[in-house]
Amino acid sequence: MHKFRVPATLAPVWESKLLRFAIVGGIATLLQYVTLFLSVEYWHWHAVAGSCAGYLLSAIANYLLNYYFTFRSGNRHRVAAMRFIIVAAIGLLLNAAAMALLAEKLRLPYLLAQVLSTVGTLTWNFWANSKWSFGSRSPPRCDDTQRSTI
Repeated sequence: MHKFRVPATLAPVWESKLLRFAIVGGIATLLQYVTLFLSVEYWHWHAVAGSCAGYLLSAIANYLLNYYFTFRSGNRHRVAAMRFIIVAAIGLLLNAAAMALLAEKLRLPYLLAQVLSTVGTLTWNFWANSKWSFGSRSPPRCDDTQRSTI
């Protein structure tokens, strides 16, 4: 079985977490938008409900792809998954609030409202996941016998 190799000239670009996050985000966003569209147009759900369903489905894909591909996390799943769930829950609340405001209150077309909502949640998700969910493990703490005294 052959491993995928990136040409040497593209390696610095490919190693960018932001680029990998954008690729994963594109996949997850497509999943969310398809779910939103199907929910509203075919199942006749409200836009906020369809957006939330899409967000939840995309969160599953996001976790797996970001853990293994984007951040190549060394954190245990039980740690990374719990942190990711907290970040995703906050993102879900941000997304739902933005969709309720833009689509329901301001009556923007639901797909435009979703694009605007995505900008806010994308910023939150990248920052929180890169710093906390999938970030480097904290260095081990020194116990009292390892500390130097002044």
